[in-house]
Amino acid sequence: MNLSPEALQLASSIAVATGAASLYLGAQNQRWLSRPLPGLWSGVAGAALLLLGVFLWSQTVQLITAIFGTLTLVMLLFIAFPCLGALRTFIRKAP
Repeated sequence: MNLSPEALQLASSIAVATGAASLYLGAQNQRWLSRPLPGLWSGVAGAALLLLGVFLWSQTVQLITAIFGTLTLVMLLFIAFPCLGALRTFIRKAP
């Protein structure tokens, strides 16, 4: 079964986003859950999903491009996740 390049890129983006979310939710200062996920398992799952994302992305582009795209998306998400957590806190405290 051959997937289209667009489907592979979508799957890799989802894997990277899920991996970044797993790493974020394992951090002590995360603001999405009342308490963080277990750090070791969150880290292992996050790293595995990031590697899966790089692998899937490398099926459509060169490996170095896949690594660069993954790291760029992770940087964007690591900026967005705390902002979303702060927004969630702000909305909960609004009258």
